[in-house]
Amino acid sequence: MKTPIQKLKSSKLFFNKWPYKVECRQSGASRVIHSGITSCKEWCHAGTGMQFGHYNKPPDRVLFLEFINAIEPFLSRKDEVQIRVENSHFNLFCKDPIVLEEIDNALNKWVRKISGPTTQEELEFLLSNGHKKILCDTLPKDMYKYRVFFKSRFPADKRSAFATWADKYGDNVLISETSRRWLISQRHYAQDPFMYVVDDKMLSIVGLYLSGYVKKTEEFILRENVLVA
Repeated sequence: MKTPIQKLKSSKLFFNKWPYKVECRQSGASRVIHSGITSCKEWCHAGTGMQFGHYNKPPDRVLFLEFINAIEPFLSRKDEVQIRVENSHFNLFCKDPIVLEEIDNALNKWVRKISGPTTQEELEFLLSNGHKKILCDTLPKDMYKYRVFFKSRFPADKRSAFATWADKYGDNVLISETSRRWLISQRHYAQDPFMYVVDDKMLSIVGLYLSGYVKKTEEFILRENVLVA
């Protein structure tokens, strides 16, 4: 029996462009992209054209061919659909609700999760604001309005000085533990180090201090306020 589809809220655009994400699962699915449609169909019909490694169990040929035929029409729609694959995971991204419905109808047998805005207003908000604003049900820690990411090229002495300076402002800023360890050089690397900032005034103060070392800033917007954001 097929696992029920999970309907999830999305908070921002995927890859800074797509509001909807459809997650599919099919053994061997990534071969459709990596090996190509022709090789996949040849393998399904004759058992040739592709090889599977010792640790990769070949998919059921009938089911795999059914998936290939279902997914094929979307492969050429690059202006409307973006695809990302990994092993048995086959994910499709789109921005048009009509295209989303087409994908859901054609691939329903393989769909496991669908993420996206829950209303037309949320869709329009995401498309208008790109990756700079994040929709949420509650603010981080119920108080922080912004998330500020540091540039990786942030000199160690300046990082340490900033950590000391930020401590003076108490709960007005919140630095993640991993990011803090990176700031004070207890870690050599941190992926996308960041901090939360409570409001506009504090963001301006932080921005002045960090001039030149801010990678990007995201603003959190409550879903309940999306109509007036």
